[in-house]
Amino acid sequence: MISTLDQLFAAIPGHWDQVIATIILLAAGIAVSQIWARYLARSEISAGKRRLHLVWVRNVIWFLVSLIIVAIWASTIAGFALSLAAVAAAVLIVSKELLMCVLGYFYITLVRAFKIGDLIELNQLYGRVIDIDMFATTIAELGYAGQISGKTAEFPNSLLLTTPLKNTSPTGKYVLHLLRMPIPEGTAKDIDWVESAALSVADAATREWRDQAETHFREIADESFITFSSVGNRVIWDFSDPKQLMLVVRFACPSELRLKVEQAVFRGIWHALKSE
Repeated sequence: MISTLDQLFAAIPGHWDQVIATIILLAAGIAVSQIWARYLARSEISAGKRRLHLVWVRNVIWFLVSLIIVAIWASTIAGFALSLAAVAAAVLIVSKELLMCVLGYFYITLVRAFKIGDLIELNQLYGRVIDIDMFATTIAELGYAGQISGKTAEFPNSLLLTTPLKNTSPTGKYVLHLLRMPIPEGTAKDIDWVESAALSVADAATREWRDQAETHFREIADESFITFSSVGNRVIWDFSDPKQLMLVVRFACPSELRLKVEQAVFRGIWHALKSE
């Protein structure tokens, strides 16, 4: 053990000031991250915003620490540049995936494809984003009917450069949600009555926040220069399957209540159909 330490000390002569500065920076980064986490734990903001601020500030802290450490060792790294030329190709191949992960993180930061708390779908993964760092993104996986499965999934940020990503909650606090419901053959004869019943149920389920949702989408339209034709409840008929008529109900609701509202609308329509 002692001989190993002696060899380590002998390998870095004249660089002890850089080593000490690096250790201090790492310790400072850990300390500041912990202090920020404790501060957020005592704050009165929502859990989603608390997590968003925690991840964002943590990534900024470690990005700055990394830049300063690279600057401290810049002269030493430059001195080894020529000797590393022979293995540069091998290093490039080995570090390609890590570099793509970092580029993927910059893509998230600049393009803002998603943020903490958003629901995203990538390949076979679907869930709520709970963590983003320079190399990977972590989501809380959602299973059948949007229920939390209790599992987490991670994917490297490099996938964002090559794989299409779907953000199902890009409009923030309020979202437009679609409920697809097969209509029994017997009740499909009077589609006007079914449509009226579905709209009545959807109106009753969303009456509490209807005005706030309209204001929210109007603000998004003004800020993003896009137009929402209407955010009111709407019924659409899907007749692509000749054997099954599908009722599609679109409604606006808070993003965290989409599953609850969907179930309420479904149950209301089903009871209306059974009582007809």
